[in-house]
Amino acid sequence: MLGNSITIIGGSGGLGQVFAKLFKRHGFEVTLMARSKAKLVRVANKLDVRYELNLEKSVSKADLIMISIPIHSTPAMIRKIGPMLKKDALIFDVTSLKREAYPALDEICRQHPINSLSLHPMFGPGIKNMRNYNMIFLEVGGTKYFSKKVNALRNLFQSEGLHITNVGDPEEHDKMMAIVLGAPHMINILFIEFLQRIGIPLSKLMEFTGTTFLLQKIFAESIIQREVEMFGEIQMDNPQFHKIFRKFKELVDDYSSIMETKNLERFKEIFSKGIQYSNEDPHFERSYEFFYKFMKILKQNENE
Repeated sequence: MLGNSITIIGGSGGLGQVFAKLFKRHGFEVTLMARSKAKLVRVANKLDVRYELNLEKSVSKADLIMISIPIHSTPAMIRKIGPMLKKDALIFDVTSLKREAYPALDEICRQHPINSLSLHPMFGPGIKNMRNYNMIFLEVGGTKYFSKKVNALRNLFQSEGLHITNVGDPEEHDKMMAIVLGAPHMINILFIEFLQRIGIPLSKLMEFTGTTFLLQKIFAESIIQREVEMFGEIQMDNPQFHKIFRKFKELVDDYSSIMETKNLERFKEIFSKGIQYSNEDPHFERSYEFFYKFMKILKQNENE
């Protein structure tokens, strides 16, 4: 039902390579398309897949078309290639925000006899095994074969161990991303900026560090080394994040008041509410154990 060929636009990027390997593993003929010829050729040769420099040639005969390019470029690319796709082809994006990609996908599947789907893999290009990671499905629409194609793709991903989460509309998706991506990114970015503004070198702080600081530092360092443009888009271009950010500012103001008034009761209340909110989470009871497992791995690597 899915056919046997896929073109990945942006295929020389990290996530494109992850999915090129996946679809090749499942017997697909994989073609990569990207702007940089040198990198495209190098990656295609490394993965032993095809590459194509001409956009229309790359997509016109493909059964599946995956778009893995920056968020701001995705809607225009969707609209550009829509008329190029063959009948009943399935096109999907993998962007972290859906507010603009979804309408473009909806538009082309209404104008052309093709199928549109919007995906969001909740992992990055460093992933080695997809088991127990999440993949978000946002169905758009298409031809009479739409449901069968989407179900076939869902089954393929589930065979890799991925958990599929179905989302009803782009606004719901982007609200969730404001919370599970935007907020953690912001907190870690601010943590490093906070340390930098204090002005004490990390090497000096490490002479005094305990476990909590060390892990928080590593989380923050892992964020600031990644794609700054993507993280900026996830926060700046998501209206849902701006709503979340206002709540965060209110929280900081409340916390400041607690500190200034030395209100121990309100301080305790934060802890008790946090426990009440978290106690049904499967990680909650073992969170301290997991904390020290992370530390053990870290210390082992430091000693190697």
